[in-house]
Amino acid sequence: MQRGSSAGIQYHRPKLTPLEEFEHRSGGIDPAEVFSAAQIIAAKLVATGQDPDADDATVDWLVDLVADVGLDTMARMWADAPAVTYGGALWRLYALQQATQRDGDRWAAWYRAGYEAYVSRVIAGASEPPQARDLQSLITKILTGVYAGDFAIALERGGAYARVIAAGQHQHAEQLEDHNPAAAAALEHRSTKLQRTATELELCAAAWRQGRLQTETAERRPTN
Repeated sequence: MQRGSSAGIQYHRPKLTPLEEFEHRSGGIDPAEVFSAAQIIAAKLVATGQDPDADDATVDWLVDLVADVGLDTMARMWADAPAVTYGGALWRLYALQQATQRDGDRWAAWYRAGYEAYVSRVIAGASEPPQARDLQSLITKILTGVYAGDFAIALERGGAYARVIAAGQHQHAEQLEDHNPAAAAALEHRSTKLQRTATELELCAAAWRQGRLQTETAERRPTN
């Protein structure tokens, strides 16, 4: 589908610092209100990109959102959100993006090691064999799919990507066991966490398809 041109509708970019709206209120910050505001913003970001009239510049801004607002701002809003929420999904995808950009060569090595170990490489869509630049292109395509494609498929591709990397981390951890058991244990722990991230993204995709992702958000709101 052709996206709208930059000369068309000018979209309002949702504010991404909900904590600032509550810090100066009498009585201080209400965690439940902040959580709700952050989840609403996450849902609005997805809806903004998914709008068929959204222009390419808007989608590009959403894909590169961390560069604009900073990872710390995202963490304040979404890092502690339940996994099966809009905020939980976006946090995991942007965290994958930032890790890939920050340590691309190592992630490419893990991907290559996990490539034969996990069939989801087909879903993830990386080239054979991938280099750092290929993975950076892949994660950009996955995030673009969040805002300009099928949201659930993009989540599944993010999950598949995480699983391939986790498989590679496991392979490398096994190779380290004999001469550096501490490093092997640390890497295996990272692999386990990334496998959990993959599962959580897949659960988000299923919730989206069943029309209950917003319901999950409301049901799991934190309390004081």
